[in-house]
Amino acid sequence: MRPLLFATRMAFICNILFVLCLIIQRTYDFIPSKDLSAMVLLLGWIVAPIQNIIANIWYGLVLLSKSTIRLPLWIVAFNLVILLIQFFVHFILPS
Repeated sequence: MRPLLFATRMAFICNILFVLCLIIQRTYDFIPSKDLSAMVLLLGWIVAPIQNIIANIWYGLVLLSKSTIRLPLWIVAFNLVILLIQFFVHFILPS
């Protein structure tokens, strides 16, 4: 269960950075350091969807096995909502 907790926390952090990337995309790049800005963009645009898919598939597999998840419900719900937003932003908006 500890790897699931790690994957959930990493997905949460990357999802926060994804939301920050959306704010930067809609306004301007307010992060003064170029290195920090590059890391935020990398973790937010590329790593966040992949990590979020892994974490949500893992949630589904745990639920299908009828095990209990000892995770806060709010973090699972947040990751799921952000996953839906990521699908929308990456696949529906570009066209």
